[in-house]
This record gives sequence, C-alpha cells and structure tokens, in this order.
Amino acid sequence: MRDAGAALPWHPAGDARGGVAAFGQRLLPGALWVAIALSALEGPVRYALHAVGLDALFFLRDALLLGAVLAWLLGRAAAGAGIPVAAGLFAAVMLAHGLVSLLNTGSLVPAVYGLKMFLPLLCGLLAAQALFEPGRGQLRLAALLWCASVAAAAADKFLLDFPWVGLSVALGDVDVYLGRDWQSGSIERVAGLARSSINLAIVLTLLAFVLLGQLRHALLRAAVAGLTLLVLVWTTQKGAILGCALALLALGLSAPRRLLPLKAAALVAAVLMVGTPLVLVHLSLPRDAGVFSFESLIERAEWMWPRAWQWIDRFPPGVGVGLGGIGGGQRFFAPRDFNAADNLFVYLWGNFGVAALAYLGALLAWALNARSRGSRADALALASLVFLLMYGVVISLVEDQVAALWLGAMLGWLLRLQPEGPAR
Repeated sequence: MRDAGAALPWHPAGDARGGVAAFGQRLLPGALWVAIALSALEGPVRYALHAVGLDALFFLRDALLLGAVLAWLLGRAAAGAGIPVAAGLFAAVMLAHGLVSLLNTGSLVPAVYGLKMFLPLLCGLLAAQALFEPGRGQLRLAALLWCASVAAAAADKFLLDFPWVGLSVALGDVDVYLGRDWQSGSIERVAGLARSSINLAIVLTLLAFVLLGQLRHALLRAAVAGLTLLVLVWTTQKGAILGCALALLALGLSAPRRLLPLKAAALVAAVLMVGTPLVLVHLSLPRDAGVFSFESLIERAEWMWPRAWQWIDRFPPGVGVGLGGIGGGQRFFAPRDFNAADNLFVYLWGNFGVAALAYLGALLAWALNARSRGSRADALALASLVFLLMYGVVISLVEDQVAALWLGAMLGWLLRLQPEGPAR
C-alpha cells in the first residue's frame, strides 16, 4: 500500500520557498474549517451582515477557499513539488465542461457559477486530513459547532423562532434567503443556526462524523450518533435520516480492517441514487399525510425530474448542458426553466453528460478497492460516502458547500487507501 501521505503530499522544502509552501499548507485546512463554521452559523452571520447592509460580504467565504487553493498550489510550485495529478485532472474536467457550457448557453456565467460549486470539492480533496485526522484545535471547533447546532435546533423546535427565518435579500437579480421558512405539513423543518434544514442536516452530520472518528469512549460516540439522528428527525430531511442511519449501521457492522459492510452499503446507496430518478418517473406513487409523507418525493418524480430530463435533452446528446447548466446556474441564464435537479445523478448528468457515469464509476471503484490501514478514519471515509450518496437520492448535494467539501475530502481519503499492487 502506498504511503498514507502520498495522495496528499505536504513536502515543503527547508528554505525560504518552504515557508511559502508551509503557509499554503496551513491556510487550506484553516479555510476549510472557516467555511464549515460559517455554514453551521450561516443564519445569524447573514442576519448580522444584513443588519449593516453588507450582505455581499458573506461571499468572501468563496474567495477564501479560492485563495487558499491558489496559495497551496503556488506554495508547492515554489517548493519544487509540482502540481498534484488530482488538481490537474480537476482543472481539465472544469475546463472541458466549462467549454461545453459556453457553447450551449452562449454565456460564461453558468460555467463560472458551476466552478464556484465544484471548487470546494477540490479544497476538500487537497485537505482531507483536516476532516478525517483533525488537529486538536480543529476537533475542539467541531465539538463546539456540533453542540451549538444541537442546542439551537432544540431551541428552534421547542422554544423560539429565530429572527432571520423567512428573510431574503436581493443580490443583483437573484433573491437570496437568509433563513428558509419551510414547513412539512404543519410541522416546521428545523434549521437551527443554519440557513435551512438541508444545510443543518449536512453540516451536523459532518461534524458528528468528525467526532465519531476521534472520540474514544463508546458512550460518547453513542450519544453523538443518537442526538444527531434526533436532530435529523426534527429537520424532516428523510434522505439525511436514511443516509445517516444506513451509514451508522454499516459502520457498526464493520471493523477497522473489515470494511465489507460499508462497501456494500455504498454500492446500495449508489444504485438508489442513480436508479431513483430513472425509475420513479414511470411509477404511480402512493400519497399520504404527515411529517414523513411521500409528497416531496412525488413532487420530484412527477414534476422536477421529468422536467430536468426534458431540459437536458434540449442540448446535444451525451454532453449535458455543461458546467453550471442545471440548478442554481440556471437562475442567471434560463430563470424560467430553473430546476434544482434534487438528485446528485441528475445534477451531474446535467453538468457533465455521459461523463458523469465515468466519474461516478471511478468513485465507486476507489471505494470498493479501498484497503484500510486499521484507522477508524478509514471506515469513517466510507461511511461518509454512504451518507452522501444516500442523501444524494433527493438533493443535488454539490450545491451545498459543506457537502462538496466533505465529498472532496472523502475522495481524497479514499485515494490514500488504494493498494499499489494486487490485493494480497
């Protein structure tokens, strides 16, 4: 098996150039955790910025991630280490599908928007250790954010309504909500300090997985897992609940060097993620009432996914619309046809066309071929894949910055677990 650091090389030289590389090495994980913290606290942060008329300042989060990646790459170049293959492949993929987007839409805007969505994935890929083997300070921050998120979710559920919920602001021609006011029937979809229940479900589960990888006491791990599932129930995010439950079940059935249950769960989640928007559009789904009704799934199957496929079919077959060609990017060049996709496979097909199958196939191949070194982090990386693919059945995933960071970090960690030769 290759050295654990081979896929994520941090080898600054010992001279002045090494200082540049070391700065990039420190900045990138720091930027990743700043982005996670801002997402966990996005409701009150956006509300505070809105109160002083500085709403657009929140987008410095994206500039920080971009600057951190550039600093990391420049630092490596200054240290004579070269550009990692993964970064080069990422740039090539973005360039190719960005060109498709330009040719199909006649505008650079969707391609730039799409790059903004996928850039956190590269950030996570290059700084995977910051999530799966966090330093002491990063672990303390994760614990603090998790505790604050759980407490705020409980307050949101039982005690009060936060002032940012339901507010929105116009940024250019696009309305951006500060906190989404969602109901599931008569039940509020709890968001706590996050911007929406979707954002809370993602960031809380990520923080829980970070803690589960580091906590030594079984009772503490059980408490974190149980409270996380409870809050996910309050969010009414059924995909997140099922994803987290499946990931935790497979994790419990696995061992540090026995990852088969996690690999099987990842395969099941991938099949469901790809198959659901292809099969359900042809079925008649039952309807019922209550918090956990089928209404949101019916809406996707009867309205969203068919229209997403119709939108993609307007463009040359096999290539998709191009980078940023479906989802949020449509608000800038085709607002009347806006479609959130609400499935990771549909979203990737809209961006990449048939190449999405190759990318997903490579991801699954790396997951199924992973060889654990006996670290709990190795199992948590596969558990992360299970959760993300399962939640990806009903959301686009990549358009949430934390999910994209997490997906990239998981991919980066899986690359560390590939054997150099045939398995023994």
